[in-house]
Amino acid sequence: MQEILKSFMDDPWWMISKSMSESLNGELEKELSPKHILYGKETVAVARREDKDDVIYWINKLNKYAVVHLTYSKETSSKFPITTLFTLSELEEYCKRVSKSY
Repeated sequence: MQEILKSFMDDPWWMISKSMSESLNGELEKELSPKHILYGKETVAVARREDKDDVIYWINKLNKYAVVHLTYSKETSSKFPITTLFTLSELEEYCKRVSKSY
């Protein structure tokens, strides 16, 4: 999975270490309310954006990637943290678009 993502991850995106992934997985778990689309699903943080609090997670159960804007607080709404789901090809297009405007 990492190799595929590396092929299109340019600034401001960067791949993260295993320890960073574990930390960001824990942060997401703390933030989710029971009504959030990712609540109760296993997540694996794989990349983050250096200029914002956006993290890319792999969601195996959904077979999709999620770009999540972390809030660093416990949320009670299903709308937060803001989350957008992507297939691999959609994620690639999104990341390239962000990089181009960075």
